[in-house]
This record gives sequence, structure tokens and C-alpha cells, in this order.
Amino acid sequence: MFRLSLKHKIYAVLLIGLVTAVVYASQFGPERAHTGAPGDLGDCTVCHDDRVPANSGGGRIQIGNFPALYNPSQTYTLTVNVQDSSPGRRRWGFQLTAIDSNGNRAGTLAPLGSDTQIATTGSAVGDRQYIEHSEIGTFPGTTGGHTWQIRWTAPSTDVGTVNFFAAGNAADNSGSNRNDNIYTTNATSESPSTIVGVSLTSALDNQTLVVGQHYTITWSSSNQGSIDGYELRYSTDDGATFPISNLIFSTTDASVHTYDWTVPNKPTTQGRLRIQALPKSGGSPAEVRSGRFSISGSGSGQALPVIIAVSGKGNKIFVNGDNFQDGAVVILGSDNQKTRNDDTDPTHWLICKKAGKFINPGTTAILKVHNPDGTESAPFSYFRPVIDPP
Repeated sequence: MFRLSLKHKIYAVLLIGLVTAVVYASQFGPERAHTGAPGDLGDCTVCHDDRVPANSGGGRIQIGNFPALYNPSQTYTLTVNVQDSSPGRRRWGFQLTAIDSNGNRAGTLAPLGSDTQIATTGSAVGDRQYIEHSEIGTFPGTTGGHTWQIRWTAPSTDVGTVNFFAAGNAADNSGSNRNDNIYTTNATSESPSTIVGVSLTSALDNQTLVVGQHYTITWSSSNQGSIDGYELRYSTDDGATFPISNLIFSTTDASVHTYDWTVPNKPTTQGRLRIQALPKSGGSPAEVRSGRFSISGSGSGQALPVIIAVSGKGNKIFVNGDNFQDGAVVILGSDNQKTRNDDTDPTHWLICKKAGKFINPGTTAILKVHNPDGTESAPFSYFRPVIDPP
């Protein structure tokens, strides 16, 4: 019969104690700093199934009822929902924190019932506060998921954008820390000083535009310093959809407020324009839409070239768009650039091997595409970042 030595017995007792402590800690709430927020110790995979990355299961975690725009000192009731309908998910948990753009605590979290609690164990990260499930808040034996309610009081002063980070656990209720599905998420609440706005100043309502004509789109914005860029698209189905194929213009230069649009060869009586201002915080974009307008034309003429996006890498410039003919030329300012059509997608991509050396990082250049049949795109404003993307 196999017998353990005293040394091995001690190791076994320690191992059992360690496993028991981990299970106990999870059941009664995780240690602080496991939401997956920047600077945290990680997420719940640190203790639960660290062999499987977060968000690998078929479920999710969601933060709900957070204000898109918070008012200092106001109290809000937030929800945290963990869902997972996969077999064996029978116990639930979460942890959440709220931080500002510098990673510091933003506001005050508090339980609304006995199913949540403020985390007090484990190493703290600065002054951050963490709220999580309690022991009875794991709801053992239940399936499908669970929703908790918590209280968040906004900071007493405007601290800028507030980011909520949360990690959730869809556990199998086995008493071990294996075979659990971990999920992470985040949400953003803007402040009065960071909320961005955009308004359309050119009046498209009830106008009839003609295919091929140039129409100047103008707009204004608020809190320009918090804007990362703009995106303009049009709809031909009264605003039901604004597909990427209907992209008019995009830029990362927040100072741009005008664009010369060449009306496309897509006749419609249900046209609408959409402008989005993209916030630096990564939150939801501010949006404005025009009233209904029409595009007239037979649709049988030659389609005009359209520039959708431009990128650079070293001396090379890559131009993406529609209706590029074989032999199309990119015009930088007033100078033609040596241009070739892409081998695999020649009507949508043009490559200029040396144009990039004429566009300094951190500056804006105006480009056009000229087709051999004489048609020409509208000018496209390209802001070259200080560091080209990889």
C-alpha cells in the first residue's frame, strides 16, 4: 500500500489549503484589481482557468444604465449583466471599477443590496475602488446569467472622461477554479468638458443635386480638442443605412469643417447625409443627419473617381476609392505623381511610390485622382500622422 511521507503529507495539506483559499476567495468575492482595467493585476482569468483567454466562451458581460454624459456629484444606478447559456454555467460573479483617463478613481461605488459588496482584500492599485458580487450574490444553481444593480456617484468635479471596466465569471458551480468562462468589457461616460458635438451648417434639405456636380459640405463642432476626427457618409434609403460603400470623407484632423463633395452616380429621392464626430475617449460618436434630398441623373454616364481613404508608409502613399481606371494618376496639390494601379484590385487602389516624401508628418495634403477619360475626383484632405501606422 502506498504511504505518504511526512514531507509529502505537509505538501498535500498545503496544496489543499491553497485550493480551498482560492475557491473561498472567489465565492466570497475576488481580490481587488481584477477587472482588466489598465494597470490592474489582470482579469478573473488570473484565478479562473488562466489557460483559457477571457471572452473565449459563448457569453458576455455588459455594463448598463451608465450615463452618456455625467453630472458631477449625481448618483446613478448601473447594472452589470453576465450572460452565458452554454451547458454547465450555474454560478455567477463580477468585479467593476471606475477610473479617469489618468487611471485614478472616478467617483464612488456602493452596493444597492446584499448581493454586491466593496472589495477589501488584495493589493490596491492607487486609490481605485472595486465593487463585486458577494457570497449570496453568486446565485448558485441558476442558469442563463444574472444581473446586479450597483450605485455610482459621479466625481464632485468634472474630471473628464470616466471609464468603467468590468470582468465577469460564468462558473460551473463545481467548487473549483477550473472550467469557468471569464468575460471582460468597458464603457465610457463623458463629462461636460469632454462631450463632443457636431452640427451641419450647409442646408441639404429638399435640395436636388445633380450627378457629377460639386457640393460643399460644411459643419461645425463643439469641444474640438476632444475630437479625434470626422466621418461623412450618405444614404439612399432615407437614412435606414449608411454603408461603408457610401463613405464620402474621413479625416483625423479635427480642425477640418468643410469638404467638396462630387455627387455620386446614385440617383435617389431619399438621400440623407450623416456626419459623425469621433471622440478621443473612444466613446460613442456625436452625430448629425441632414434632411431628405434628391440626386438626379440618368445613371448611364461614366462614374467619377472617388477617394475614400489615404494612408502612407515611408515614401509610399496608398489611395483607396472607387472607379479608378487603368492609368489613373494621383495629383498632389497641383503636381501629378507617378502612380500605378494595384495588381489585385486596380479599380479601388492606387499606389504612389514616392509621393510620401512630399507630405511631411503632422501636415495635411490635398489629393485628387484623374482618370484617363478626363474625369476627376473631388479634392481629398489627407492628414499624415506623425508616425505612420504599421
